[in-house]
Amino acid sequence: MKVTIVAANTFQYDARQLRTARALAGDGHQLTLVGFAASGLPARETLDGGITLLRVPVDLTIASAFRPLPAAARRALARLLGIPPSATSLPPTTPRGPDRLRAPLRRIAEIAAHARRVGPWSRAVAAATPDAQVFHCKALIALPVIRAAAHRTGGRFVYDIADIHTEAARLARMPRWFRALVRGRERGWMAEASALTAVSDGVADEVVRRFAVERPTVVLNCPPAWHPDEALPARGGRLRALANVPAERPIVLYQGGFSVDRGIEELVAALDEPPLRDQDLAAVFIGYGRLHDWLRERASTARDGRIVVVDAIEPGELLDYTVDADVGYVGQPGRTLNQRLNLANKFFEYLQAAVPVVVAEGTAHCLAATELAVGRCVDVDRPATIAGAVAELLRAPADERERLRRHAREVGLTRYTWERQQDGLVERYRQLAAAA
Repeated sequence: MKVTIVAANTFQYDARQLRTARALAGDGHQLTLVGFAASGLPARETLDGGITLLRVPVDLTIASAFRPLPAAARRALARLLGIPPSATSLPPTTPRGPDRLRAPLRRIAEIAAHARRVGPWSRAVAAATPDAQVFHCKALIALPVIRAAAHRTGGRFVYDIADIHTEAARLARMPRWFRALVRGRERGWMAEASALTAVSDGVADEVVRRFAVERPTVVLNCPPAWHPDEALPARGGRLRALANVPAERPIVLYQGGFSVDRGIEELVAALDEPPLRDQDLAAVFIGYGRLHDWLRERASTARDGRIVVVDAIEPGELLDYTVDADVGYVGQPGRTLNQRLNLANKFFEYLQAAVPVVVAEGTAHCLAATELAVGRCVDVDRPATIAGAVAELLRAPADERERLRRHAREVGLTRYTWERQQDGLVERYRQLAAAA
């Protein structure tokens, strides 16, 4: 079949959907990826496996909520709300003083911008791939887009459920009536989907309970087998060289999105707790997102280079850097239902790179880490417990650290590889092709 995967990003670092595309292309489907245009990135690329990547222009600014007002008027309204006219997301800082009165209006504008973007975005997708038979996405904001594109082209669509969206991030803090409205729309769109996949068993079970649909096919977000012929891949020093961390200093690594509610702020705070305050270490953050500038500011004031911020690394090269870490921090405190059920790709990346993990209590990560004996569970809301767990892993005897690294690697390589996970995805698409 001709399959179009739509992402609410540029496809530079969307590891899950890139893996999905390669798996389906390897099974004989014709794949096209459609992401957002961005400065410095080509509008068209050809990836391995004959996959075509297209980037289409879409107005992502919050000010786009004010269309069809003239551009000057949209810019003026954005400034009145206290945001730059070019802003595509709200600032992560908590509004203070009189600015608190504008904060709800900014949030309404952001939501309106998302809703008003569906029409032009779906038209751009349909125009880019007019002969697509199946459209595929993993973000709720892209779900109405692929639905509309499928209606325009006479195709079908597949929804990959990476989150329980109304119970995730800032949406989980919206009023109950608004979340019920969004949930109702998602239920209707989901019922029209030709197939559903999900990122974990917990998410799949919750989707069945909430939306009364057929259980999605579970496809864990695991990396491909990395150096599968090596019991313990060598540390090449690429991360140390990039972050300028000498060989004798342990590395605590966070990789992934720099978003609120990932436990990033708490890890930074843990560096000043007694177990780690005098420990000679470096906390390295690899990624991008809303907290990027906040992290850069903390790094600039941290003593002895204890905090290092590194730009996101291409998924295909990431583990070559991850392997240098001594502890992998997952974070993701269980403050929302989604965080309690989800399994982040960084968890599996750390295991394959032979890096023991620190995860949040009361989550699927903690259940897995405990069952597999690959790390420690902590109360992320108490930075002292993060500090204690990290210190315990770093100060263990050398032979115990080596044993734990080898065990994490064995678990990751034998149980959690994309090669094992893609089978369910490929089979689901074979069923779609047969039905067609």
